[in-house]
Amino acid sequence: MKMKKKKKKEIVKYKRSKTKDKFNSVYMFHHIKHDLHLFINAHYLDGAMEKFDQCNFQDRKNWKIFLECGQQPA
Repeated sequence: MKMKKKKKKEIVKYKRSKTKDKFNSVYMFHHIKHDLHLFINAHYLDGAMEKFDQCNFQDRKNWKIFLECGQQPA
Protein backbone atom coordinates (compact mmCIF):
# COMPACT_ATOMS: atom_id res chain seq x y z
CA MET A 1 0.00 0.00 0.00
CA LYS A 2 1.40 3.35 -1.02
CA MET A 3 1.36 6.17 1.48
CA LYS A 4 0.01 9.49 0.33
CA LYS A 5 2.28 12.49 0.56
CA LYS A 6 0.99 15.28 2.73
CA LYS A 7 0.70 18.59 0.97
CA LYS A 8 2.42 21.49 2.62
CA LYS A 9 0.20 24.44 3.38
CA GLU A 10 1.37 27.62 1.77
CA ILE A 11 1.58 30.59 4.05
CA VAL A 12 1.13 33.93 2.37
CA LYS A 13 2.50 36.95 4.17
CA TYR A 14 1.17 40.36 3.27
CA LYS A 15 3.48 43.32 3.39
CA ARG A 16 2.23 46.61 4.71
CA SER A 17 2.26 49.44 2.27
CA LYS A 18 5.13 51.83 2.94
CA THR A 19 3.27 54.61 1.16
CA LYS A 20 0.46 54.60 3.73
CA ASP A 21 -0.18 57.98 5.31
CA LYS A 22 1.70 57.84 8.62
CA PHE A 23 -0.35 60.65 10.14
CA ASN A 24 -3.77 59.13 9.43
CA SER A 25 -4.98 57.00 12.36
CA VAL A 26 -8.08 55.01 13.22
CA TYR A 27 -10.04 56.29 16.20
CA MET A 28 -12.99 54.60 17.87
CA PHE A 29 -15.79 56.53 19.52
CA HIS A 30 -17.30 54.28 22.19
CA HIS A 31 -20.62 55.03 23.86
CA ILE A 32 -20.23 53.27 27.21
CA LYS A 33 -23.92 53.26 28.13
CA HIS A 34 -25.22 51.60 24.92
CA ASP A 35 -21.97 49.82 23.95
CA LEU A 36 -21.91 51.49 20.54
CA HIS A 37 -18.64 51.65 18.55
CA LEU A 38 -17.99 54.11 15.71
CA PHE A 39 -14.70 53.98 13.80
CA ILE A 40 -13.24 57.00 11.98
CA ASN A 41 -10.02 57.96 10.23
CA ALA A 42 -8.46 61.23 11.35
CA HIS A 43 -5.19 63.12 11.35
CA TYR A 44 -4.01 63.23 14.96
CA LEU A 45 -6.26 63.62 17.99
CA ASP A 46 -7.23 67.16 17.01
CA GLY A 47 -8.80 65.85 13.78
CA ALA A 48 -10.67 63.16 15.71
CA MET A 49 -12.00 65.74 18.17
CA GLU A 50 -13.19 67.95 15.30
CA LYS A 51 -15.11 65.02 13.79
CA PHE A 52 -16.53 64.17 17.22
CA ASP A 53 -17.74 67.77 17.60
CA GLN A 54 -19.31 67.68 14.11
CA CYS A 55 -21.37 64.64 15.15
CA ASN A 56 -22.95 66.74 17.93
CA PHE A 57 -23.51 63.77 20.26
CA GLN A 58 -25.64 64.30 23.34
CA ASP A 59 -24.32 63.37 26.80
CA ARG A 60 -20.63 63.74 25.97
CA LYS A 61 -19.72 62.19 29.33
CA ASN A 62 -20.97 58.80 28.01
CA TRP A 63 -18.44 58.76 25.14
CA LYS A 64 -14.79 57.69 25.14
CA ILE A 65 -12.28 57.99 22.31
CA PHE A 66 -9.75 55.22 21.64
CA LEU A 67 -6.79 55.09 19.23
CA GLU A 68 -5.66 52.04 17.24
CA CYS A 69 -1.91 51.62 17.67
CA GLY A 70 0.26 50.82 14.68
CA GLN A 71 1.85 47.78 16.30
CA GLN A 72 -0.91 45.68 17.81
CA PRO A 73 -0.09 42.34 19.48
CA ALA A 74 -1.11 39.39 17.33
